Formats: sequence, C-alpha cells, structure tokens
Amino acid sequence: MTSPETPKQNIFANRSVVILAAVAGLALLTVIILLILLLRPTGENAASDPTLTPFPTGVGSALNEPLVVGIDGNSTITVTTDTPVTLALGGRSFTMQTQAIAADQAWNPNLEDEDTAVWVFGSIVNYVVGIPSSDDNRALLEGLQPGDEMTLTTRGGVSYTFSFDNRQLVSTVDQNVFAQRTPGVTLLMIGDEGNERLVVNGRYLVSEATAGQSNIIQLGESAQLDNIQISVPSVSYMPDRAEVPNGFAFFQIDYEIQNVGLTAFDSNLLRLTLIDNIGNQYALNPTASQIGNFPALNGFLNSGQVMQATAGYQIPLGLSSETMNWVVARSDTGAQIQVNLPFTGSPSAAAASTSITLLQADVASDLTSLILTGQVTNLNNQPIVITETDISLTSPDGSNYLLVATNPPFPWSVPAGQTLQFAVTYQRPMVETAVFNVLSQSFQLSGLR
Repeated sequence: MTSPETPKQNIFANRSVVILAAVAGLALLTVIILLILLLRPTGENAASDPTLTPFPTGVGSALNEPLVVGIDGNSTITVTTDTPVTLALGGRSFTMQTQAIAADQAWNPNLEDEDTAVWVFGSIVNYVVGIPSSDDNRALLEGLQPGDEMTLTTRGGVSYTFSFDNRQLVSTVDQNVFAQRTPGVTLLMIGDEGNERLVVNGRYLVSEATAGQSNIIQLGESAQLDNIQISVPSVSYMPDRAEVPNGFAFFQIDYEIQNVGLTAFDSNLLRLTLIDNIGNQYALNPTASQIGNFPALNGFLNSGQVMQATAGYQIPLGLSSETMNWVVARSDTGAQIQVNLPFTGSPSAAAASTSITLLQADVASDLTSLILTGQVTNLNNQPIVITETDISLTSPDGSNYLLVATNPPFPWSVPAGQTLQFAVTYQRPMVETAVFNVLSQSFQLSGLR
C-alpha cells in the first residue's frame, strides 16, 4: 500500500514542470530569431529587385541582369538591360530613378525634385520616362521644336539620341504610352491633377557621328557586330500583296545572322531600323515580316548557330528614294552596322526597268477631252507600281492638264515580266502640242487643235 504524496513533494514536481517549459520556450524563441536572421534578404539582393526598392538612390546592380518584361500586354520579352542614369534636353539634365509598373497598370510616381526623372523599368525599345510637374518642366516640354534632341545615357556609358517628334495631351489611363513597338522615347508629365497629362514623343536618331563609326556594307557583303555576323543577300519590294494596306507597300530584307561568340545571344538586343534617303525611319512591321521568305528573328542564338530571317517594313507607296539604309544596332553596347540596299520601288528605278508604249491618242467626240491608250511592260524581277503622281500631261507654256478618268484605276501594279494595258482621259489642251509623261518617259503629241 502506497502512502499519499506530501504537499512538499507536489511543490517540487510543479516547479520542475515550469522550469522545463521555460527552457523549451526560450529554445523555440532562439530558433525563430536565427531563422529570421538567416532568411532576411541582404542589401545586394534587395537592390537587384526593382519591386523592393521602387526609387533607389542609385542605379543599383541591375546592369546586364536578365530581365523578363511584357510591357506591351501582348508578348513576353527576355532582354538584358542597361539602366538609364541621365536624360538631357533643352539645356537641362535630369538624374534618373527607376520604378516598375504596378500590377494594376497604374503608374503616376510622386517626385519632389524637379530635376529628377523616373524611368519605367523594362522599357528599352521605347524608353518611357516620367518628368515631375513644375512650371519650368512644363515650359521645357511645351517649348520643344522639331529637330530638338533628347539624349539618354545608360549606366554602361551608352548614349541614345532622340529627335522631338510630337506633343499631345493623353488620358492618364491610356496604356498605349507604354507600348514597346517603335524605337524612341516617351516623356510623361507626372504629378498633375486631372484626367490628362502632357506626353512628348521622340524618335530614335541615328547621328552622323555614330554612323561614321559604324560598319557600312552593301548588298551581299557581311559585317560583324560584336559577336554577331550579319549579311543581306536579297531584298523584295511588295506593293501588290493582299495583306498590304491601301497606299502602302512592303519592303522585305532577307538576311543571315550568325552567333560567332562563345555564349548564347539574345536577339531582342538588336534594333532593326529602315531609313530612306529623306531620313524617315521605319520600325519592323509584324505582318510584313511574317509573310517573308524566312521567319522573323526571335529568341536566342546559340554559340555558332546560323539563322536565316526576314525583316519586313511598311512604307508609303511610290516612295521616292534611290536607296534604303538598314541599320542594325545593339541596345546593350551601342554598336551598329549600316547596310545600303537598292530600292526598286522609286519612280526612277521603275522607269529604268520599264518599257512604255503609247499606242494611240484621240480627241473625244465631245471635243473637250483627250484619250490616250498604251501599255506598260515590267522588265524587272520585282513588281512595279505606278501612281497618279507618276503620269502627267503638260504643254510648252507650263500648263498641267486635268486627269479626268483612268482605266484601270490607280495604282497600277505590274507584276514582274508582265504587261498592263491602260487608257487615260485628260482635259483637251488649248494648244497645238503637249507632252505626255509616264515615269521618266515622255511622248510628244501634236495636232491637238
């Protein structure tokens, strides 16, 4: 038979339980503190994540780090970025901060320093930059004139120059200002109250100094762009495809690109710009590129890999340019090459490869009109297009007579190796002789009165 426990024994037992519980609690607290210290991000990691530091005091360690963005809302782009650090325009210089667009697509940062701008993280085709609202800054943007330049410099020391293009008021909820389709810069006035904000657009400018330092090659030649080698064997002018909008034509460039480096190359680092003799610049057109002889360039090129690709552009129909310049530039290093290309779509090029015959000239029965019939034969291996501006009826006194009717209607598209029959009706000249012009070929008419 056991004896009952005394009160003194119960006190010792309870005290042991309390001591053990306290030791266990202290151990658990120690483990939690150690886990917090181990899992807390370091300063370096925090600087590399733009969402952790919306407005870093410096550029941080984002230079040349892989970046995946889908800023146009349609596709995901993998690039290597070089963070912008300064923006210069109108005699002013802005230091640059960085902020990503929020998940709800809202972007209206609050900047207190009017000499500090903010760059939309990931916008590297069309650089989107916010300028804080102030009287001086508004006067600066509103005072920009055609030809005024804006220079953006990156942390890697690469400078990009843009030329003022246009200025407009845009709704604050309009997401098109963030689009990444055309090389350029977009400046947004931020911090204003109301439903609209001032937006300035600039187009990417290939300066003469930069062009003089680049490799300039001709059709069929090759050039090296850092660790990439490019050659252009052929070009095509397409004015008559069903996919081409009215008043335009497609210009396609077939090229071969090879990665001669030791590591994979991200093709999204390349900017492919077409420039005519006047200086107009054309961005890649997805439709014109997709219907080419080869697929459009996309993704990575492995070391040693060779790829044939097509770059397509949409240009005005009847563009008067003897040649076209294709500029391939790297957005990470600023290196570029220029390829001088023949252009068969200009009136002079079409005339050189066209045989035009005037078959008949008749005064209409009403005696007020002159009917001319003839044919155009295309001797080239590319289609040609003749527009209303390519034909005329003039007299020695300088008069230019009214075109009344044409069959077929303009534009006239003549496939390679084919012949087109035409008939045009003009106001009857008031003089005895006149000259009918088609492209650069002229026919003298007499006995008109």
